[in-house]
Amino acid sequence: MRKFILITFALFSFPSLWGQSILEELRENSQKAGSNYFAYPKPEKKLTPAPKGKKPFYISHYGRHGSRFLINQREYDYPYAAFQKADSLGKLTALGKEIFQRVKVLRQEAEGRLGELTPLGAQQHREIARRMYERFPEVFKGDAYIDAKSTVVIRCILSMENALQQFVVLNPKLRVTHDASQHDMYYMNLQDKKLYNQKWSKAARKNYKDFCDRHTRHLAPMGRLFNDTAYAHNELNLYRLNLSYFKLASSAQGTEAGRHFDMYEIYTPEELYDNWSQVNAYWYILYGACPLNGGVQPFVQRNLLRRIIEEADSCITLPEHGATLRYGHETIVLPLACLLGLNGFDQQISDLEQLTEHNWVNYKVFPMAANIQFVFYRKNPQDRDVLFKVLLNEDEATLPLQTDCAPYYHWTDFRDYYLKKLDSYR
Repeated sequence: MRKFILITFALFSFPSLWGQSILEELRENSQKAGSNYFAYPKPEKKLTPAPKGKKPFYISHYGRHGSRFLINQREYDYPYAAFQKADSLGKLTALGKEIFQRVKVLRQEAEGRLGELTPLGAQQHREIARRMYERFPEVFKGDAYIDAKSTVVIRCILSMENALQQFVVLNPKLRVTHDASQHDMYYMNLQDKKLYNQKWSKAARKNYKDFCDRHTRHLAPMGRLFNDTAYAHNELNLYRLNLSYFKLASSAQGTEAGRHFDMYEIYTPEELYDNWSQVNAYWYILYGACPLNGGVQPFVQRNLLRRIIEEADSCITLPEHGATLRYGHETIVLPLACLLGLNGFDQQISDLEQLTEHNWVNYKVFPMAANIQFVFYRKNPQDRDVLFKVLLNEDEATLPLQTDCAPYYHWTDFRDYYLKKLDSYR
């Protein structure tokens, strides 16, 4: 009977066939398991040349802040206290002692800096700004105008300022305005209580709990840290400790100290996959078009998308060139990507086991410093057939629109399609 139970557990917990590609990605780069803590990767592909005669003249952008420290002190204190007590009683293995020292270092580094931008986070935005300037020099030539806005959170403000400093270094003639005010939070970071209260419907809660039960992998990795099984099981909440440790391990890659060791060392690739998959399902329910809670959560960014359209319409009428830059959070970038249907992220998937089959993989959308860029093209200011392409984390992305010039789209087609979509939401 015991053998049957172990075999059954293995069948349910091992990644499905369609999850194998994600498992292989995690084998190659375990840091992707960090989901929204994944440190920003460089773009992977070359850009497609514009149709003949078309040149970039305007960029509309929304970007997430760069890598940060964890937000709450308890996220550092809980694993630290558990390991400290176990160490004082001689209950840690050699690996456990090493992990305890790493937790201690991360906790010390974050002291007084909860939620703040790390040096890597600042660097990420300087590099994104540099690549934007180098890829689309026509947009930033001469005395081009940049209007930048941030949410009122300091890590977002500093992300914006690092990007703007890089732009000005590259072209001191740029005209730059920047602001961070509650005045703009209705579209920069909308808090919709009605949609928020719908997130965890009864069906969503049940399906998520069942999913997590099938993918829970905490006993083995936590067991590698303690030399006394009875102590570990009787004195510690290993399930909670694993959740806490996994979050700390995920965030470490964005810090200076965490770049010198691998906090995921305690996990096998399969254990890493299952821990990641629970987080992936969590984000899908909260911000994807999940039918378990009505499929409407992406509309939380309706004000932002409408603002993007309105500002683009205004800038298209001008003979000038420049950019509108916005800096905020992953809780905006992810639902905006889902509302747009970038790369198929608008899919409604009832079975959480099929998320990876449909390529709904969170780290592909919202790593630290994630960004969505609309790049606009025309022949001259009199050209009314304005084209654009959309970049997700600086790689060309697809939209659910017909086009005769992919990966470029006609702005009028986009405008008509998405205004109707926005108007359909009540």
